Amino acid sequence: HALDPSGRTLLRSTRTSGRLRFTVSSPPAPVAPPPPVAGVFPVAGPHVTSAAGSGGSFGAGRTGHVHEGHDIAAAAGTPVVAPVSGTVSAVRYQASAAGWYVVLDCAAGSVAVVAGAPVPVGAVLCGVGMTGSATGPHLHFEIWEVGWRVAGGYPIDPLPQLIAWGG
Repeated sequence: HALDPSGRTLLRSTRTSGRLRFTVSSPPAPVAPPPPVAGVFPVAGPHVTSAAGSGGSFGAGRTGHVHEGHDIAAAAGTPVVAPVSGTVSAVRYQASAAGWYVVLDCAAGSVAVVAGAPVPVGAVLCGVGMTGSATGPHLHFEIWEVGWRVAGGYPIDPLPQLIAWGG
């Protein structure tokens, strides 16, 4: 028999057998974050990393979407470096939001790479800026699984990786 929160036996309808088949299973295992990747912090100079849960952190609400990266405030022109080696996939400008970016926000005229260029860890990509919709100079840093804005790609919280790099 079953009890209610007060310990009284629950009644069942005469139309039911009082039997129910059910399966008890373990909850799904939590998805572990990817292990930190060796590299360097992407801002090569004095900076302030947004606090977790602030408007500049991953997942913060925005009009029509959520923040897909983590903001790192620094003086305009502070070098932004490649945290890991790789190939520059895009250098673009988006006036209404991101401003200049090398898949990172950059200061106008500071981009030091071109799409397709291989870059080693620590190579200067650009300078911190605020060419898009921003309230102050900062690096908006994103990490994407699968690929940046490709089918099946999705952003992940970059804060654990930034902390592992010394941020």
